[in-house]
Amino acid sequence: MIGKAMTIAVLSIFLMTSQCWAYGIGGGTIIPNTLLMPDPPRNVTATAGDGIAIVSFDPPKSDAGSPVTVYTVTSHPGKIKASGKQSPITVKGLTNGRTYTFSVTASNSVGTGIASEACNSVTPKA
Repeated sequence: MIGKAMTIAVLSIFLMTSQCWAYGIGGGTIIPNTLLMPDPPRNVTATAGDGIAIVSFDPPKSDAGSPVTVYTVTSHPGKIKASGKQSPITVKGLTNGRTYTFSVTASNSVGTGIASEACNSVTPKA
């Protein structure tokens, strides 16, 4: 009975922590789930249009074994987002005359990886 209670207590503590972990194959290897998320997309560039930017990028070096399902582009400033399954992605709703940069994240079935470096700055014009 003590064994079951101890197992439940440990499992409860484990589930309450803010870090999620996944068990790897090989009996007890613990891998943080951040290592199972895709790397950041590479070579991010942007081109401006009328109230839009077209953001191009190369896929991550690694998808950590789970294919990328969506890419999300975020504007800086404004945090305007646009998503798609591949490059390029068009970000709409930008203010003409305002300068923006963009970062891109890649997501797979485990979660969203860290954002790419910000790209070149662009200024949409009418």
